[in-house]
Amino acid sequence: MGKSEFLKILVLTARRCVKNRYKYHRLDKSRLGEAEVRNVMAKILEEKKIYYGIEVSTKERFQKQVNQTTRRALIDLAIYDGPDTKLPSIIVEFKRSQPVLYNIIKDFKKMMAEPNDIKGACFFHIRPQSEGAKEGKTSSKKTLRSREAIIRKYENAYKEAKVLRCMHKWFILFILDASKDEYYYVEKKSLCRIGGLGTGKWNVLKSRQREDNF
Repeated sequence: MGKSEFLKILVLTARRCVKNRYKYHRLDKSRLGEAEVRNVMAKILEEKKIYYGIEVSTKERFQKQVNQTTRRALIDLAIYDGPDTKLPSIIVEFKRSQPVLYNIIKDFKKMMAEPNDIKGACFFHIRPQSEGAKEGKTSSKKTLRSREAIIRKYENAYKEAKVLRCMHKWFILFILDASKDEYYYVEKKSLCRIGGLGTGKWNVLKSRQREDNF
């Protein structure tokens, strides 16, 4: 799967999370969490007959922060090119609200260290509707500050993430703001040199937008 195909998956996931087009899957937009969004993406991958895994072990081992022992980490969602492919083609980590900086650093390290047979890595970040509700109706400045703080947190985490060798793969930061029905998207050619992440664009999720078949 290429970046353009994957972007369609990201946007479709975001749209279904906030527009709630499922008959039986009840999504609470006010407290939208990592598990709910991952479930929606998994449903879409099933529909598109794309192979995927959930809580997939990394190939590389990582040092635990406390006792210096090493172990394999887990990837939230992995997309595969086929049923017998050993390594995924894309790995996705989900985050919500204002996560602890260390947790983003840890996930960046996972992405960097995994083999470059993996084509791409992505953070799907959720800003739930409840955050917008706290800010009130006349809160455009607060919303802007909150969004900027999220992007800045990823930039700071990236600077802190250190691995022995960064393995090349493209990178995407995707942010769903459920309080405004908007999404932010920025892509970088190489995870090893992402530079700033504030160069993306906010887009409106349209309820009647056609879902492309791919």
